[in-house]
Amino acid sequence: MNKIRLEALHADRLDEQIAVGAAVYSTPEVVDRDHICWKHLANPGGVSTSISARNPQGELVGRSFLQPRRVSLDIADSCTGATVTDLVVKPEERNAATMISMTRAVRAPEGFDVVFHTSNEVSDVFYRNLFKFPVVFSLQAAGLPVGVAGAIKRFVSNRTLISFGNLLASPWRLFIRSAAGIAKLGTKLAFSGEPQKVERNEVFRRFRTYAGPHLVRDDAFIDWRFSKGTLFRGDVKWLWKKQECLGYLAFKRVELAGLKIMVIMDSVLSRPLTSGESVHLKLMAACVAADAGCDAVFTLANLQNPALKWMAGFPFAAIPERFLPHPTPIFVHAAEGKRSAVARADLFFSLADLDYF
Repeated sequence: MNKIRLEALHADRLDEQIAVGAAVYSTPEVVDRDHICWKHLANPGGVSTSISARNPQGELVGRSFLQPRRVSLDIADSCTGATVTDLVVKPEERNAATMISMTRAVRAPEGFDVVFHTSNEVSDVFYRNLFKFPVVFSLQAAGLPVGVAGAIKRFVSNRTLISFGNLLASPWRLFIRSAAGIAKLGTKLAFSGEPQKVERNEVFRRFRTYAGPHLVRDDAFIDWRFSKGTLFRGDVKWLWKKQECLGYLAFKRVELAGLKIMVIMDSVLSRPLTSGESVHLKLMAACVAADAGCDAVFTLANLQNPALKWMAGFPFAAIPERFLPHPTPIFVHAAEGKRSAVARADLFFSLADLDYF
């Protein structure tokens, strides 16, 4: 029988981790050494812990990682947390006993007060059906098309039709840019340069109160998550109103099903937006997508949180789960005394807290 151990990840033992991943996947996200080092060894929250399944000979046959993240509970209190990532089990070792033992290890690992995770097609049957983990909330998708040429290319190869799609997209993008320009006259919002450290610290301080419990945002996290990754880099745009910095949005350009998508990875704001500011900021995000030649702007987040609600509603449209590759339920395991603070339907949670992109 395979034995489950919690082991700190070490650089000199990456070969066995890569070999296990390569038994199932060939994508760089799983087998690229530099990416694994960035993700699990260079994380400012600390080195990841491997939930390792080893056979009687001591060989690694399956694993998932506990990626450490500090969890802010309120303006003055925080606790140790982790997100569960990269579940892989060799096909010949994929049995109920191993999966059940690995799942049990996720619930209350030593050294962590809170554990967050979602599910995939392999783990969902164990999380929901066998262990009946309650879904604290599910991430909701929203977005706006900014072009049609990419969609046309999925179904036709005729260059004339594709060119016609580009012609249709141009007026729509012009309308989006014009609407954003008009809205700016009222809101005075604009993306501009990074503020000084004292201003950034003030944004993060005010964000802690506004957003409620969340996985901590600070300079170290932003630098690691959006600047240092070999595969997962993003573009951080700081939001200003006249001389006041209100926070940032982080973007990443990806390709999904043949479409070029500008994804809003993260949104950190220091205060609530007015309805006009909310509409304008969504138009600004659509302009970022249009400027990059994307077909749409898209986000996936817990839109029940007060600091993320601005992404819901006009001009963005809600995207039902049936149009997504799979649902994104969030499970939360917390130590006694922490659960009421973090296992809540309106917890701040964005794509920056997952490893999808």
